[in-house]
Amino acid sequence: MPNITYVASNTGKLLHKSDKLIRAIKGAVGTGKSVVCLQELFRLAVDQWPNSRGERLTRWVIIRNTSIELETTTLNSFKQWFPPPLSSITLRPYIKASIEMPLRDQTKVKTEFYFLALDRDEDVRKLLSLEITGGFMNESRELSYSVLKALRERTGRYPAQIDGYQDIEKNGNIIYKAPRNADGEIQPCKRRAIVLDTNPPDDEHWWYQLAVEGCLRKEDDKEFARQEVSRLFDFFDCPPPLLIGEDGRYKPNPLAENINYLPGGYQYYLDMIGGNTKDHINVMVLGNYGTVRDGRPVYPEYNDAIHSSDNVRGSKEYPICLAWDFGLTPACVIGQLDDRGQAKLLAELVSEDMHVRQFARDVVKPFLESHFSGMPIGFSMGDPAGNIRGEGEGKTAIGILNDDYVDDPEFNDEPLDMGFETVPAPTNDPDKRLDAVKSFFIKMVGSGEPGMLVNRKSCPTIRKGFQGQYKYKKVQATGKSEVYHNKPLKDKFSHPQDAVQYLCLGFRGGYNPMMNHDDMYDDYEHSISAEYW
Repeated sequence: MPNITYVASNTGKLLHKSDKLIRAIKGAVGTGKSVVCLQELFRLAVDQWPNSRGERLTRWVIIRNTSIELETTTLNSFKQWFPPPLSSITLRPYIKASIEMPLRDQTKVKTEFYFLALDRDEDVRKLLSLEITGGFMNESRELSYSVLKALRERTGRYPAQIDGYQDIEKNGNIIYKAPRNADGEIQPCKRRAIVLDTNPPDDEHWWYQLAVEGCLRKEDDKEFARQEVSRLFDFFDCPPPLLIGEDGRYKPNPLAENINYLPGGYQYYLDMIGGNTKDHINVMVLGNYGTVRDGRPVYPEYNDAIHSSDNVRGSKEYPICLAWDFGLTPACVIGQLDDRGQAKLLAELVSEDMHVRQFARDVVKPFLESHFSGMPIGFSMGDPAGNIRGEGEGKTAIGILNDDYVDDPEFNDEPLDMGFETVPAPTNDPDKRLDAVKSFFIKMVGSGEPGMLVNRKSCPTIRKGFQGQYKYKKVQATGKSEVYHNKPLKDKFSHPQDAVQYLCLGFRGGYNPMMNHDDMYDDYEHSISAEYW
């Protein structure tokens, strides 16, 4: 077995000592954050109570935003610290690592690590169904808050009493006494835990809101929310590798961590200065909150001065159309196509931590009734993956929107009664989806008007995505050429963008705004919000 020694940094020691449920570490690139988190999971695995068979059972999930980064970065870091034969790794149907290791007290560590990427629908469904001890969100600035919420709901559920954590009696004597909590109840899982790491996000990110402002901005009772965040979270910042001297030059920070493990030591960071923007240096080298403009825009055809306006208004002559993206962060886009072929994006509805039923019931339906009451619906179209069972209890997202399960004996909710039927988009081919959107950017209609118009006020996330936040992330630099991933980055900008793509597929799929509409929504009394008309 390989002999690998882990020496915790000062920041790592603080994280290891913390007793909070959720511990989060932020720092510049190369500061050893991921290693700290991986080692914490392993430390807790070794510290888990043994069961009646002498097995210390734990199960962890390790999450990254894309499968490429999961396999090339996160999994590689794991292999460096837990290489075979210490760990056994399988790649199908999920990436899973198992470690079985005897300890000197004659017990055995038996722990499992599931590696999940949130750009794979099967991995999202796996996260929502796993019984785990805890987890690690790797590079959290690229993950939504809903991921953390889902993870919290799954932790502490493994091991269970059935896994050997029950009192065993023999000849009137208790030969194994199951571990108990302070109330005397059997507690198989010694500690549920979630660890997070990240390079610094921007000041709109949920991490910044929790760590700096004390709670999410959307909270109504902020005093109570801050108390809960303080009770549950610990945030740790790695010292910046470089400092800015009085002369404006960058110099090594003597308190920097992980320097000895980097090629060239401090020179590793000094070499990052030349050719990089101040924004990039501020985040990736100095470890400060900020925005890094890296990556290649998905829509270079977009011109903000041409394709967006504060005064985009719909017309009562044409139906409105809806498009949906599902998963952990559902989004809905409301648009309209006129008889000239101009597409207007009138409103976006996004969520952080809702399942599709709650999103439709509490966000979309009230919004439609408030702002578009009385308008016919041309179509409602969703992610085709939403027609695959997996939204919970074997139900599909589209089926939930259409009230397909109201006759199920186990159905306990009120019908949504959306007033229209949602259908799956005709394709999920990424090239066809992107081409559908681009076709509206490159054409003109009428007397020289753009083929698409975005309402700046009511579609802020979509607009930022079009401006470059919806992007292909850079993979590496080879000489003078730059290499990018072949799929757009999955983050908070991608969800409404996916919905826009389904909307444009619907517009291009034979839809006639003068003929196609669902009269069911005409029953509502006309009460059109001036904001959109």
